[in-house]
Amino acid sequence: MRSESSRRTFIASLAAMLAPLSANAATEPLCPTDPSISDPSAPLTIDTHAHFFNGSDLQIRAFLSGTVVGKDSELYPLVNAMGSVLQTLGWHLAPSAKDEMRAIASYAASLKNCASPVEARTVAMPSFQEGYAIGSDQLRTAAEVLYQAPSGASVLGPKGSRTGLGAVIDDLPKTYDEYEQRRNSGASVMGSHPTLSGYVRFILHNFNHRHVNAIDYLTTYSKNSPRKIDLVVSSMVDYDWWLAKGKSTPTSLSEQVDLMAEISILLGGRMHGFVSFCPFREAMTIGSDGMGDSLRLVKKAVETRGFIGVKLYPPMGFAPLGNKGLKVWKGKPGLPAAAADPDFGKRLDAAMRSLFAYCLANEVPIMAHTNHSNGPWEDFKALAGSQYWSLALQAFPGLRVSFGHFGDTDLEDHGGAKTREFLKLISPTSGSAGANTYADSSYFAGVLTNQTKISQTLQALYAASDNNVLFERLMYGTDWTMILPQRNVDRYLSDFTDVMRRIEKDQPSITARQTSLSNAFFGKNAVQYLGLAAGQPNRRRLETFYALNKVPEPDWMRKLG
Repeated sequence: MRSESSRRTFIASLAAMLAPLSANAATEPLCPTDPSISDPSAPLTIDTHAHFFNGSDLQIRAFLSGTVVGKDSELYPLVNAMGSVLQTLGWHLAPSAKDEMRAIASYAASLKNCASPVEARTVAMPSFQEGYAIGSDQLRTAAEVLYQAPSGASVLGPKGSRTGLGAVIDDLPKTYDEYEQRRNSGASVMGSHPTLSGYVRFILHNFNHRHVNAIDYLTTYSKNSPRKIDLVVSSMVDYDWWLAKGKSTPTSLSEQVDLMAEISILLGGRMHGFVSFCPFREAMTIGSDGMGDSLRLVKKAVETRGFIGVKLYPPMGFAPLGNKGLKVWKGKPGLPAAAADPDFGKRLDAAMRSLFAYCLANEVPIMAHTNHSNGPWEDFKALAGSQYWSLALQAFPGLRVSFGHFGDTDLEDHGGAKTREFLKLISPTSGSAGANTYADSSYFAGVLTNQTKISQTLQALYAASDNNVLFERLMYGTDWTMILPQRNVDRYLSDFTDVMRRIEKDQPSITARQTSLSNAFFGKNAVQYLGLAAGQPNRRRLETFYALNKVPEPDWMRKLG
């Protein structure tokens, strides 16, 4: 029988876990009725795939030096153009979790006067300026250093000219407001170089506070739009064991989870996180209870911090299942010695099985990177393949999974060939292995450049799906912040709206989930995937989170009822 002291300790620990997050100075929602991002009458819109991190959350130097960023990578244009600059930047200077907590706390006085016409962006402008000042200073310093190198001019362009990357960096003004004006003005050096300006914008975001990036996202896509982003899912990543032998990022994963929870409160439930899971970390940190640090983090995030799912990144070096017997880790310098163990694949499978069992039992959705890109080694990229997900779904039928990027970010260039392998795993049959499989449209850059071709490709995929099941399983996603280097990225939502209208015009009889194809794609499909309907476990967990942290009912919840 448990002793009285143990019982008291257990009760105290449980109370601490369920207590509101900010015991000293509770975070309050920032301008919840800001009309630029809130419209209760607009159709439900959910972005299932985004990222709001900064340079202190990532192994950026190790990623740049140790990852194969080939032409199939979403980051290829950026790294190809700016690799030398990226390596020179002081990423550690990005705001830490503690820095950001202080910034959020500073809004308390302003929030008391946050009437409906006031925009969240206005209240948060000091934080916008803080990150911009750090990032722009780092870019200017990096440019000066690079100009001294023999290859500097080839990367930056002639010094003092009005063309090239160096000219765009030199055009960075002192204030964030001025930067926004120049970025949107075709008459400025920055505005006349939209591609290079996109690269610079991506870098600046990695020196921002995370909530600043989230507010920038919300206002970019909701302002002056018939759709408002009611909910955006922000995914974390964990590369520590694959790229840094277990060394933590400057802002640890646990700190990131706590901070993202605060941002969920600050944004009034408009943003919730997907916590990262790494089977390497799990295998290396197994405790006497049979659980490792990665699954502990998942449980903390989902059960007490308002997170609504789990993010996986297989190209880092693991398959969803089927690692046993693989030899892809053999002879890979830079990996910890444990990866050379003959049983390493078996240990990874055990970790993945633990995660899948937890997610299946608690109806926690999973999103996985399925584009064959951004692995430390070329043969690691194949670990994101559909054949490994087939094994996982056969072992855990009904697992709720979204195939991030739907297997290919350039699907219109490949006729959807890579995507079709994942399409085979999406089943309309209740009780089947793929009964709860979905896919997202994140980083479909063709939406910005060739709407006709991507409309045709999507129509072909819809038609090829089993019993037209894709009408109810394909979801909207952006992959913000990663998509920022793309030209005209601010049009992603409006251009995707046009793509769906084209499809509906060609096939006017299509409906899905008792609504239009557009409304299913932009909102209703994600509701089912994320478990947001009344009575579902994720919805109940969020209702508890909102009640404990005094978050008013968000727009997405009011629209669902």
